[in-house]
Amino acid sequence: ILHIHACAEEVTIKTLLCIIDKKTGEKAQLKPRFVKQDQVAIARIEVNGGMICLETFKDFPQMGRFTLRDEGKTIAIGKVLKIRE
Repeated sequence: ILHIHACAEEVTIKTLLCIIDKKTGEKAQLKPRFVKQDQVAIARIEVNGGMICLETFKDFPQMGRFTLRDEGKTIAIGKVLKIRE
């Protein structure tokens, strides 16, 4: 479940694009199979059946943050970097 401002929608993580090195900010690994705790990654997320009003973090920081939850536990927090239609 993706929680963004007042919205909660089911989503699917389509692909993990890369893992980012926290120290340098550069791409460390392309197309990883999984992400460990405390790692930073870029992922492509698709909304299941519906649309969500989003803003990128760069344009509007307050509306560009989200939380991913599964069975009541937070599994990820993040920023909206890019919106694809």
